[in-house]
Amino acid sequence: MSMLHLHLFSALLALLCILAVLLLPKGRGAHRIWGRLGGLMLLVAALSSFWLPAFGHLTLVHLLSVTTLVNVPLAVRAARQGRIAAHRRAMMINAGGLAAAGLAAVVVPGRYLHTLLLG
Repeated sequence: MSMLHLHLFSALLALLCILAVLLLPKGRGAHRIWGRLGGLMLLVAALSSFWLPAFGHLTLVHLLSVTTLVNVPLAVRAARQGRIAAHRRAMMINAGGLAAAGLAAVVVPGRYLHTLLLG
């Protein structure tokens, strides 16, 4: 599996997990399991972005990866401390960043997903 495929797979799985978490009752076992998997996939997607062959250098998009790498552990800590509003806010920021990055990957010409989906 190439780094690009790992990145895409983890981002798509993170998206599916986030959607599941949003639909599940909060604080229950399923929410926690899907949330942990989603958080892990967010971290894998963020880490793998630094090894993508995208023009051979870091871009502004990598700021999103750094934000995710900081924000996911903070969200976990907030949940463990019972600061649910802070946890929810941090995870919604992560979900929004994932959605924005995915949209950009599709609409920006020259990106792999743009070429794959829009020709």
